[in-house]
Amino acid sequence: MNSRIVLSGVLWLASAALPAGLHAQAATDNPSVTAQLDAAKPILAKIKKDAAELQSFSSGSGPSWASHAAVLTRIKDDVNKLQENMRGLQSHRTVASPWQQDAIDRVTSLANDLATNMNKAMDHLNKNKTRPTTSPYPEYLKANTQIVNALAEEIDGTIDYGENKAKLDALEKKLPE
Repeated sequence: MNSRIVLSGVLWLASAALPAGLHAQAATDNPSVTAQLDAAKPILAKIKKDAAELQSFSSGSGPSWASHAAVLTRIKDDVNKLQENMRGLQSHRTVASPWQQDAIDRVTSLANDLATNMNKAMDHLNKNKTRPTTSPYPEYLKANTQIVNALAEEIDGTIDYGENKAKLDALEKKLPE
């Protein structure tokens, strides 16, 4: 009986840290959701690296417009790959558990914010070829870095939660009635 109380406490603690609506578990977790999230991780790693490099360009005179454009183009290509991944993730939404549906919504929203902000940075750069460091361009670069970091953390947290939830569910099944 004490082990059931401890496990219930662990489950409660795990669920208490989650946003409202994330603890409902009516449907079975869909492993395809985790697979899609895992597939996004290497794309995000590339975007994070390039976004940090690009943000470092915004200080001082920095590299030329062409250097900015080259890195932005790499990021744009990777953001397009990420958007394709997000469409795949969305296709699994209807067969995902409620907490996974919430996670899909959060991840997709962040990916969309990243794409929107990336387009703004590219538009600004295309209109200001001689001065790629004028405002609001540096703010776009900073926001891109922040968004991609938040997105990577959200995906890692979602995967970790799913793994821990599966372990706790398996442990709970082993407890005597």
